[in-house]
Amino acid sequence: MHAAIYVRVSTDEQAQKGFSLAEQEAACRERAREIGASQVTVFADPGFSGELLDRPGLTALREAVRSGRVDCIVVRDADRLSRRLAHQLLLVQEFEKHNVRLEFLDFSWKDSPEGRLFYAVRGAIAEYEKEKIRERSMRGRLQKARQGGIPVLFDVYGYVYRPETGEVEVYEDEARVVRNLFQWFVQEDLSLYSLAKRLNEQGVPTRRGARTWHENVVRRLLANPVYIGTWYYNRRDCAGRNLNRHLPRDQRVGLRPKPAEEWVPIPVPAIVDRWIWERAQQKLERARRLWAGKPRNRTLLAGLLVCADCGKPMHGAWMHADRTNVPAYTCRAIHAGITSGCLPQKKVRADWVNSAVWGVVESCLKDPDAVIRKMRELDTASGSLDELAAAQRALHTVERSRANVLEALSSGLLELDARTKGKLQELKRRRETLLARIEKLKAGIRTGSQFSQRIEEWKHLAQVTLRRLDQLSLDEKRALVRAVVERVEVQGRGSAVTLRVHLTVPSSVRVSVSEVAR
Repeated sequence: MHAAIYVRVSTDEQAQKGFSLAEQEAACRERAREIGASQVTVFADPGFSGELLDRPGLTALREAVRSGRVDCIVVRDADRLSRRLAHQLLLVQEFEKHNVRLEFLDFSWKDSPEGRLFYAVRGAIAEYEKEKIRERSMRGRLQKARQGGIPVLFDVYGYVYRPETGEVEVYEDEARVVRNLFQWFVQEDLSLYSLAKRLNEQGVPTRRGARTWHENVVRRLLANPVYIGTWYYNRRDCAGRNLNRHLPRDQRVGLRPKPAEEWVPIPVPAIVDRWIWERAQQKLERARRLWAGKPRNRTLLAGLLVCADCGKPMHGAWMHADRTNVPAYTCRAIHAGITSGCLPQKKVRADWVNSAVWGVVESCLKDPDAVIRKMRELDTASGSLDELAAAQRALHTVERSRANVLEALSSGLLELDARTKGKLQELKRRRETLLARIEKLKAGIRTGSQFSQRIEEWKHLAQVTLRRLDQLSLDEKRALVRAVVERVEVQGRGSAVTLRVHLTVPSSVRVSVSEVAR
C-alpha cells in the first residue's frame, strides 16, 4: 500500500524555526506503518495559509490521487487540509471518488453519517475559531491605534520603527531625501518624472536598496501626511492581504480604501513643515498636466489652461494661420477612443495667449506693492487659539462617544437597531462639522503666521526676475509663470477670446486676447 502524508504550517516563522512540520511527519509515518503502508510519500506546504486551496504541496497530492499513485492519505488533523469547511468537504469528496482512504490522527474518522457529521462540525469549529482569532486581533490592533500606539509593522521611507519600544524615530539619511523632494517640487518647475530622474541621477537608493525611483513612488511619498506628523491606521480594508502572498499578480485582492471617518490618526515625528506639504498637495492636483522634464508639451502654459466653455484642460496643438502652421492650444482630446472637448474643435493661437498671460505676470512683478496690498486685504483676523482648543476638545468627546458605541456593539452589549443607527449618524455629523471647523481655524492661524513670509517671497521674486526678464529661458519663464499664476480660463473663439488669469495671491485678472493680437 502506498501512503501519502500531508503536513502544513501556516506561517513562515513556524516553517523556519518551529518543529511542527517534523512532529506532524513523524506521527503520520508511525500511523502509516500501523496500517500496513509499504511506501510513504510526504507532501508538505510550509508557510502556507489554510484558507488557500491552491497550495503547491496540496496540488501535488491531489494530482497523485487523480493519477492513482496513492492508496491512503494520512493527516494530523482536518484543519491541516484546510481551514474552510467547504474546501474540506470538496477534498474528501475528491479523495473518495478515487477510492483513496483518509486517516486522521487526532480523531476517529468513520465513513458513516455520524462520522461525516462529526467531521463537518470539527471543520466548522476550526473555521469559527480562525475567524474569532482574526476578529480579536483586528479589534486589539484598532484599540492600540486609538491609544496612540503602532499596531502593525511601521515601514515608511524616512522613519525607523523600534519594535522593542514601539517608538517611531526619524531616519536622518532618508529624511534628508524627503525634505529635498518637497523643496524641489515646490520651489522648482519639476514634475514627478523629473524628481524621480534627479534621484536616479544622484544614485539615491530606495528603501529596499534599489537604484531606480519611479514617479508613482515619488507621488505617494509627496502625498503622504505622515511627513507632517500624522500616520493613519485603518485607511484600507486589508482583508485578503495574506492571501496575496501566494496568488499570481493578476489574481491578487485589491485593498479597498475605507471612509475617512474610520481612519485612526497616530502622531509621529514630523519631517517637513506643514506649509510646504500643503503647497505640494496643491501642485500635485495639477501635476498630471505639468510635463516639466519631458520632451513633449514644451509650451509656456501647458497644464495651466482650462477651457471655460467645456471645462476641459487645454494642451498644445497646431493650427493653420497666416498660410502656415502655428502653435496653438486646444481642449479637444481623445483618450481610450473617447473624444472630449468643444465641438467643433476649439483652437486658440499660442503666441496670443502666451503674450497676454506673460503681460499679467510682468505687471505683477513690476508692481509688487499692489500684490502685497491685496495680500494684506486677504489677511483677515486669524482663528482664535482658544476657539481651536475648544473645538478639538469637543471633537475628542465625540470620537470617544463613537468609540464607546462601537465597542458596545462589538461586545454584544448593544444591538444595531434604529436608535443606535441614529446615534451613530448624529455622532458622524457632529464629527464632520467639528473637523471642518477645526480645519478652517487652523487655516486662519496658518495664514496669519505665514503672511510675512509670503510678502518676503513676493519681494524677492520681483527683485530677482525684473533685472533679466528679457533673458529668461523657456524653462525659467515656465517656472516664473507657475509661481504667479494658478490657472487660466479661456473663453470664446477666434477674435472674441478672453482670458481670466487666476493668480496665486489669490486674485484674478481678465484679459482680451484680441487686444494682444492687435
